[in-house]
Amino acid sequence: MKLSSEQVERLYAFTRQHYVEYYDLQTELVDHLANAIEEQWQQNPKLSFEDALKMEFKKFGVFGFMEVVEKRQTTLNKKYNKLVLNELKTFFSIPKIIGTLSATGIFFYFLKSFQEGILIMQTIFLFLVLLYFVGMTMLWRTNKKRTQKSG
Repeated sequence: MKLSSEQVERLYAFTRQHYVEYYDLQTELVDHLANAIEEQWQQNPKLSFEDALKMEFKKFGVFGFMEVVEKRQTTLNKKYNKLVLNELKTFFSIPKIIGTLSATGIFFYFLKSFQEGILIMQTIFLFLVLLYFVGMTMLWRTNKKRTQKSG
């Protein structure tokens, strides 16, 4: 006996009710539950869908799908951390490090050559702080508009 489309939708709703947010994980769990329910129906055709679902869900233990979700989150975190690490490795290449150190050295000797180096340094610092706050305000406004548009 095969599951109807309403029953499959019920399985998707059931996984969402039990805090499975990832669609691909929901699909895997729905497939597993559907196969198990069909096997139960082969052994006992008079069993209702809800009873078969409850019996199969009990096999996941006290915490239900939480172990499966946590394993999935752990796997995704490892994957994303690896991606970030690879990006950092490509960003901090030898030419960029040499360029940064050279620019810092040139800037240092430029400031050292002036008598009023402290005044210049304070002015640059205040300019950078002002630029930071202007940029953050612009990003905040853009994000607020985007949130109002898309909800």
